[in-house]
Amino acid sequence: MIGALSARFDVAPALACAPITLGLMNQNWRWTTASGDYAVKRLRDAGPDAVRRQQQVLPVLAAHGIPVAVPFGLTELDGDWYTIAPWLPGEHVHGTGLSLSACHELGRVVGLVHTVLREALPVAGPSTLPPARSVSDTITEFERLAAATGDTAFDRFARAEIGRRLRLLPSIAHLRPEPGAEDPIGWTHGDLTPLNLLFTGSDVTGILDWDRLAARPYGREVIRTAAIVFLSREGLDLDRVSAFSAGYRSRVAISGEALRDAAHRRWWEYATDTYFLRRHYDQGDSGCDHLFRSSSALLRWWTENRERVAGSLTGFR
Repeated sequence: MIGALSARFDVAPALACAPITLGLMNQNWRWTTASGDYAVKRLRDAGPDAVRRQQQVLPVLAAHGIPVAVPFGLTELDGDWYTIAPWLPGEHVHGTGLSLSACHELGRVVGLVHTVLREALPVAGPSTLPPARSVSDTITEFERLAAATGDTAFDRFARAEIGRRLRLLPSIAHLRPEPGAEDPIGWTHGDLTPLNLLFTGSDVTGILDWDRLAARPYGREVIRTAAIVFLSREGLDLDRVSAFSAGYRSRVAISGEALRDAAHRRWWEYATDTYFLRRHYDQGDSGCDHLFRSSSALLRWWTENRERVAGSLTGFR
């Protein structure tokens, strides 16, 4: 396979091929060749059309100094699609291990990404967003999933957590986000996590995996990124969230109201989310069980600290 792909990609034969075990979706390898190192991906989370779009957009980001690896090959082999891109320097660092200046710089770079994408990929008209999930629908789904549990350690945790959600949801029903436009909207990365970010010191040296590039509210990308990257054992590291948000707002004009609304909607998504349980019980896939545990802990903390989270994004805590 390696030889055939090398010929298809027109690169020197691989001297070494190391699988990258991090990540949940695509399969990735690091190829070492006489002409340099490359990242090779077998597509699982997106199709070839998504890669072709990346090949059009990522060179524009790179021309503006944004550290992206531009895929230069796309091929099908034995029914699977593969792409190749230069290997980028840097290390994956969890957000709580970043200095405040690095958090600010990350926000600035994300803001620059959104600014450049707005010019390269204009959004045609308002984006249609699904309404926030209702309490009644969520309760019905949790009750169905509770009936599917068994007697493993995860089953016992799932039942206990479902019980907590069933008690929580009626008490917060009046807080369901109202339908309506979330502004501003533009093209965003869609999955900024520690595994898709590379750092060298305080510098962002790589933004990886653009498979979820799509038009979304900017505030949603800001709060989703903050809630994943700056997750600590206690909840969210709000000092780092503040630095990240300040860096972002140094590049993008987004109101405090928009950020507070995005934070509220993200909290509601945590309260009503059943994805990890459906993946476990409906699909028999336990690969995200740890994420259900961490998201459940974050929900409990966030519910008690909603105003502090919103304030960290807007500069008022």
